[in-house]
Amino acid sequence: MKFATNLPEQPTLNESKFKETLKENLRFFKSLLYLTKKIFML
Repeated sequence: MKFATNLPEQPTLNESKFKETLKENLRFFKSLLYLTKKIFML
């Protein structure tokens, strides 16, 4: 999670904020899936 309050390129619109959260969640789930696969491969 990134907390950048003083950056000018920080998304202020709700839509871009939503997209950012979606991207973060997608990355999290991908890594989670990868780890789960690795664990079951053992």
